[in-house]
Amino acid sequence: MDSTTHNGAERPPSVPPAARYNPEHGTFELVETDADGRPSGECRAYRASDGSLLSRCRTAGGVKDGPFAMFHPNGQPAQRGRYRDGQLDGEVVVYGSDAPSELKLRPCCVPPGAWELRTQYRAGRIVRQVFHDRAGYPVSADGSRWPDRPAGVTEEADYDQGSQRWLVREEDEASAALLHRYFTREGEPSQEIEIRAGARYRELRYGALGRPSEERHLDPEGRLHGPSVRWFPDPDASPYLDPRVREERGQYAHGHPVGAFTGLDAGGAPVVRRELGAALDEASLVASPALAEDLAAWDAERVWALARELLQGGRAREACCAAARAAVRGGERERLAEFLHAATLRPRPEVAERRGRALLETPDATALGALDELLLGAEPSAAYRTLAAALPCSRRVALSLVEAALLLEPERRSTCITRALLRLQLGDTRGVLEDADRIEPEAAAMAEHLRTFVRLLFPEFAFWPARQVIDPLPADASATVELDQPLEQVRQKIQLYATRLLRLREAVQRSLPGTEPCPWLPPDLSHVLPDGPVELARTAATLTEETEDGVETVELTVDETLDPGALPVSLLMRRARADWAALCWLCWSAGLDRVALPERIAPRPDFTAAVNMSLTRCFRARDQLQTGGLVSRARGVPGFVWEGHAIDRLDPTLAVIAADEYFEVRCLFVWLLFPENISPFQSDIRAA
Repeated sequence: MDSTTHNGAERPPSVPPAARYNPEHGTFELVETDADGRPSGECRAYRASDGSLLSRCRTAGGVKDGPFAMFHPNGQPAQRGRYRDGQLDGEVVVYGSDAPSELKLRPCCVPPGAWELRTQYRAGRIVRQVFHDRAGYPVSADGSRWPDRPAGVTEEADYDQGSQRWLVREEDEASAALLHRYFTREGEPSQEIEIRAGARYRELRYGALGRPSEERHLDPEGRLHGPSVRWFPDPDASPYLDPRVREERGQYAHGHPVGAFTGLDAGGAPVVRRELGAALDEASLVASPALAEDLAAWDAERVWALARELLQGGRAREACCAAARAAVRGGERERLAEFLHAATLRPRPEVAERRGRALLETPDATALGALDELLLGAEPSAAYRTLAAALPCSRRVALSLVEAALLLEPERRSTCITRALLRLQLGDTRGVLEDADRIEPEAAAMAEHLRTFVRLLFPEFAFWPARQVIDPLPADASATVELDQPLEQVRQKIQLYATRLLRLREAVQRSLPGTEPCPWLPPDLSHVLPDGPVELARTAATLTEETEDGVETVELTVDETLDPGALPVSLLMRRARADWAALCWLCWSAGLDRVALPERIAPRPDFTAAVNMSLTRCFRARDQLQTGGLVSRARGVPGFVWEGHAIDRLDPTLAVIAADEYFEVRCLFVWLLFPENISPFQSDIRAA
C-alpha cells in the first residue's frame, strides 16, 4: 500500500500521512492518544472527498472535553462550541456557508435569511435556540427580525412571534420546575407559567399597567386545582355586581369550584362570601335527595326546607336543585331568585348572561359543569336548562328543572324546545303540542318537527299493509319467491310479536302518570294470546344448510327477549312501532287483513313484490341515515315516500324511525323465505 491510500480510500494530498481512514464516518482522522491508547489531546477529521478540514476538537481520557469547531468545505466555520465531560455545554453556534456544504444550520425548518443558529446547552440538554441573520439580528420563524428589546427585558428573553411577546425561561434545578415569564412587546409583564413534571402547575396573568389580574393552579390534566385569586383594580372592570369587590379568592378541586369563595374590597376586607361546598361526582349527584323522584310527592314547603338544610350543610349544588323543584310547584319565581342570590356568586347581568350563553353553546356540557357555572354566577335559566339536558337520571326530575328555567325566563323559546323534547321522551304528547304552538312564531320549522315526532312515535295502530301501495317489481325481475314457513311457525311468531308488544304496552303504562286514558298505547293483543304471553328467550342454535360444497353448519344466536328497562316512552314507542309493522306484514303474508291467528296460509299474489319492497326500502332508509342517501343514489336505488315524507329529505332524527321499522319488516320477510330459518330474531338475519 502506498502513502496515497489507506484501507482502500484515496488519500487527498492535503491529508497528513499519519491520518487514518475511518470507513464508518468516511473521513481521515488524526487523533492524539495517551499511554493507554485512548484519544487524548487534539483530534482532527478530514473529508475523504477533497481533504478539507471537517472538524477539530479536544479529548481527555477518550471523552470529548474542551472547545471544538467544524468547517464547511470552503474553509468557512460551520460550528463552534465546547464539550464538557463528553456533553455539549454552553453556547454552540452553527454558521451558514457561501458555497455548497453538507453541513446545514438545521435539517429542517430554517427561517428565510437565517445565517446562524445559536444554541445554549446545559449538560447536553438544549435550553435555548435562536436564529440570526447575517447582520447578527435575531429572527423569527418567518425570517422577520425581532423588534427592539424594550428596557427591563433581559438579553435572555426570546421573542415569541406567535403571541408577539417576549419570553424568559428560568429553571429551578432543585425542584425541577420551569418558569416561563412573558412580557408584552413593550416590556410590560404579561403572564407567568410554572411547569412541573412536564405539565402546567401555576399561571399568573397580568392586566393593564403590568398589574396581576389572575393567579391559578392546575392539576396534571390542565384543570383548575388549588388556590385561585383574581384582582380587579379597576372597579369598572370588576365582574361583580357589588362594585366594592376588588379581589376574589377561592379554591378548585380538579376543575370544580369548592369551599369558600370570598370577594374582598380594596383594603382586603371581606365584602361577600359564598360557601360552595365539596365537589360532587356524577354518582353522588344522581343519588342526592334533591334529585330523588319521590320529591314529587312532597309539598312545596317541605322541599324548600330540604333546600335550606342542604345549603346550611355546605351542599350548595344540591340545594339549588331542590330550590328549583320547590319553586316550580307554586310558580315562586321571586323566591327562587332570592334563594339563588344567597347561594351563588352574583356577577353583573352582562357577565351572568355571557357565562350562561357560553354554557348553552358548550356541546359536551355536563350536569356537574352546569352546576359549577350556576354557583359561579352564570344566568340561572341557562344553567338549569343545561343541567336538565345533561342530567343522567330521571327525566321527570329533568323536566322540573326545565320548568324552573322557564319560570325564571318564560320567554326563552329555546328552553321550550328542551322541555318539548323531554315531554316527548315522557309520552306527554299534549305538552309537546302545546310547546310546538308556543315556539311556532319564532321557530316554525322546529314546531312542525315536534308535531311530526308526535305523529310518528305515537301513531294509530291500524292494519298498516292495508294502506300501503306495494311497489311494483323492477322490469327485469324474473324470479319469484314464496312464503316457505309452515302454518304452525307463522302462528308462533304472531304470538311472539304480540307478547313483545304486550311487554312494551305494560312498560309504557308504568311510565305514564295517573290513570287518564291514553289513545296511542300499543294495542291489547290478548285475542291472539288465548293461553297468555309466550316465553321470550335467548338461545343458541345450529343452522344446517345444503350448499354446492356439501352440508354446512352455522352457529348462531336467537334473541327474542325484550328488556324495556328504564327506556324513555319515546324509545318504547319506537320499538313498538317497528314490532307492530312486522306483526302486520306477517299476518298480511298469511293472507289476513287484520292481526289474528290464521287457520291456513292464503298465498298473496304480490308477496314477491312485498319482499322486494321491504329489502329495497330497508337499504334505502338505513343509507339515508348513514350517508344521507349517497350510496343509494350512486347505485340507482329509488327513493320512496314514508308517512308523507320523501326519504331523501328526511331528517336523521326521523330517518332512524323509518330505518327501525323497515329493518324489522325486512328481518320478518327473510325469515319467511326459508323453512330452515328459526326466527326473525336470529343473529345471521339481523346482521346481514
